[in-house]
Amino acid sequence: MKVKVILLMLLAFLFLGVACAAENVNYSNQTKNITFEGVDFTIPEGFGESKADEEFNELGSNGQTCFYINEWKGEIVITVISDWMGMSLNELYKDGAVKSKINGHEGWNYTENDLHYFGYVQNDRGILIGVTNETRLYEVIL
Repeated sequence: MKVKVILLMLLAFLFLGVACAAENVNYSNQTKNITFEGVDFTIPEGFGESKADEEFNELGSNGQTCFYINEWKGEIVITVISDWMGMSLNELYKDGAVKSKINGHEGWNYTENDLHYFGYVQNDRGILIGVTNETRLYEVIL
């Protein structure tokens, strides 16, 4: 299962570059709450959804990813693996990650290629958030 999670993280990172080049983004002038794959998040003011959801069924998982960008504030990538089926938080571990807690969620925090990630489990879903500004994790995760 760790291989599947690592592949999803790599794909999310690759798509992050694509999201940066997205056209026709509708930026929001206010903070908005979203529900993505049954999990609630907050998207800060100034960010716009840059790409439709991406599916990763070819990896044998029901993983979905959405992308939000802001030219000056960076990117937000949210991946939800909906078929987590009771797997533990340890399945989201990545070498060098530090166990931490964000807004009441225990998870793994790490930085890779100038992106800050936090992975956690909620309601039998594996969740991975990637942001360019680490403090943004505290805004996005409810």
